[in-house]
Amino acid sequence: MNLKQTIFYLISTTILLSCAQIVPLTGGEKDMTAPVEIESTPIYGATNFTENTIIVEFNEFIKLNNLSSQLIVSPLMDPVPEITIKGKKLVIKIKSELAENTTYCLNFGTAISDITENNDTNYKYVFSTGAYIDSLSYSGRVINAFDLKPQEKVYTLLYDQLDDSIPLKERPRYVAITNKEGEFSITNIAKGKYKFFAINDINSNYLFDLPNEEIAFQNEPIQLDSSSFDHLIYLFEENNTLQFLKSAENNVFGKVDIILNNPTKDLVVTPIGQSFKKQWYIEEKNTTGDSLTMWLLVQDAFKNLELEIKDGNDVIDTADVKIIQSDEFKDTSLFITTNTFGSFDLNQNITIDITRPFVDYKTENIRLLEDSMPVTSFNISVVGVNRFELAYDFKENKEYDLIIAPNTFEDIFGLKNDSLYSKFKTKKESDYGMINLTVSPDFSENYIIQLFQKDNLIQESYLKDSAIFKYNYLRPGDYEMKLIIDNNNDRKWNTGNYLEGKQPEKVIYYEKEIKIKANWDNDINWIITE
Repeated sequence: MNLKQTIFYLISTTILLSCAQIVPLTGGEKDMTAPVEIESTPIYGATNFTENTIIVEFNEFIKLNNLSSQLIVSPLMDPVPEITIKGKKLVIKIKSELAENTTYCLNFGTAISDITENNDTNYKYVFSTGAYIDSLSYSGRVINAFDLKPQEKVYTLLYDQLDDSIPLKERPRYVAITNKEGEFSITNIAKGKYKFFAINDINSNYLFDLPNEEIAFQNEPIQLDSSSFDHLIYLFEENNTLQFLKSAENNVFGKVDIILNNPTKDLVVTPIGQSFKKQWYIEEKNTTGDSLTMWLLVQDAFKNLELEIKDGNDVIDTADVKIIQSDEFKDTSLFITTNTFGSFDLNQNITIDITRPFVDYKTENIRLLEDSMPVTSFNISVVGVNRFELAYDFKENKEYDLIIAPNTFEDIFGLKNDSLYSKFKTKKESDYGMINLTVSPDFSENYIIQLFQKDNLIQESYLKDSAIFKYNYLRPGDYEMKLIIDNNNDRKWNTGNYLEGKQPEKVIYYEKEIKIKANWDNDINWIITE
């Protein structure tokens, strides 16, 4: 090999080695873009439409996801179009007869995505069987009438028929569905007069035909001559006036729980086929009369108990309840609990709960010590059939001892309690915050103010006109305040009724969370406008 050949060989080898350098493989940048329409046949926005098939081509391969829940066709088509995918093409076959001079909108929501990264596109296709595309829209947000939370997947409907029964028997002309924020937009509407509704359509038939379906409505028809925006829609569930028994069960020995769907005026429960010469149960009702607990005073007299449940003289239902027998009852003493643990709030009483109704008690067996010294000025009262309250003017930052001697309480089964000893310490005044509230409404109706912490009702006040009052002994944390306009002055929130044309009572929340700090006063001037 001569010198020239040697130099050529060395240069060639160097080039080859540099070309053979190993480089790690990568998949390239992640695809973050949604499919984009390239063309459609007929074109998007076509007029004088007469075709049966629509083909939309995208810039990449696509697939369908949750089409049945995402596709909204407005006005409705019956039957719905047949939708298929062929590579990059969306094929829409129209199976129904189309109305004349009508603009149709096929809104696919997030149903169309690419096949690799599931990037979805809010695609819609619009055409008209007439000479132009209707372009009006009606949009807003649907919220729950009671807690004002946004409502997702609620159908919003426009009818061009204006009789009152229309949402119960006919399908709408235009429809849209709310997103996670409760927002909706009904598009491509023709000029005209319409009735508006929103329905939580449980059976997906575009009708308000189930008693537990929620509804919202505008009291008067709306005239659309231009697009209309930012409507706030209040969704509610009507009271089900049909009274029925939800459950009647004996899950705990001696305790039968009866639950109804609605409150009653005079809930009465009587046995069928049984006769008792003396009191055979102790009754415990809730305040609204929609539940009742029967504490049985007879044991092993029956394996099943048939009951008739009435509201006054009106029979609601009957129930056959399987009864737990005494051989399954294992308790040997009466269990009692109190709320005296950890730091004890200054603004509360001591509660003593026993497992079952009592037949006897000895208050002299209950002792309270304050910094190891006996307290004699407390009062004990009976609350219901199995609760006692000990009231005392507790001092701040003091140590207390609660002592309940054995055999203080006796229940309906003759069982008595063991001893209970509880040591606790009261909080300091400086551990709490306070709200000084001034309310100035611009309405004359009665109203209710509710103060909440983490969905727990702290205090409720019933007011009229302007008012000034205080919330004392508030634990540090975040609170929210709610106002209910109490139109009928029954001291509770009332829902609406569509056929009666009655909207739910209005609810207003204070504009922001209230942050309570220890040893801190919050002055709030709430000026309320409807």
